[in-house]
This record gives sequence, structure tokens and C-alpha cells, in this order.
Amino acid sequence: MRQIPYALLCLSLAVFVSCARFTPEEKAELHKGEEVYITHCISCHGPGGDGLSGAYPTLLKPQFSTDITNNTLNIIRHGSSTADGMKAVSLSDDELVQVVNYIQNHWGNEAPLISQSDLKPSQKL
Repeated sequence: MRQIPYALLCLSLAVFVSCARFTPEEKAELHKGEEVYITHCISCHGPGGDGLSGAYPTLLKPQFSTDITNNTLNIIRHGSSTADGMKAVSLSDDELVQVVNYIQNHWGNEAPLISQSDLKPSQKL
């Protein structure tokens, strides 16, 4: 009997776990977030979220926290505090939540999904 190579087994398990992590509804919302990302973010942060060194920051994070999520929401909604930084992006509350969930759950990123109820008053339209 042939043995399955260990690396192939690990890869298969990782794909299975990542696919099983989200419900069909959550996957649909993440797809909507991908569409928002393609429309508003990809030109600066790239198709792989790795940005452009010195110009546009990477969106690849080893881990996410509530502070990072809130900072991301604030920067998208209001822009960064630096003169040459990111300008505010005009998104609905739905689109804002969708794109943040997409960013925080792609390219090896993994974070809990947020909803509109997680938005602070200053982050809502």
C-alpha cells in the first residue's frame, strides 16, 4: 500500500479546514468584500495584499487584534493621519465590513469576522 506524502496530507487538511471555516453565507459576503477590494484597493495594495514597499503598506499580518481591526476600519472610513497617507474611501457600512473581512481572511490572514454591529458610531455612515 502506498503512503500519502506527509506534505500533501498537510496541504489537503489545510485546504479542507480553510474551506470549512466559513458558512456559505459568510463565503458570499467574503466574495462581496473581494469585489470591493478589486474596485477600491487593488491598485495600491496589489492582488496579493502585499502593497508596494515604501509607498503602500502590506495588508499581510501575522495576527489580527481588535485594535488592528478598528485602525483598519478608521483608515478606510476617514483616511490616515499623514499628509501622503491613504485618503478616505467612500463605502457603505456593508461594503466597509465586507472589505475588512476579506482583507483579514485572505493571503494567510485569519481573523474573526466582524459585522455592522461591531462598527463604532464614528465608523458608521
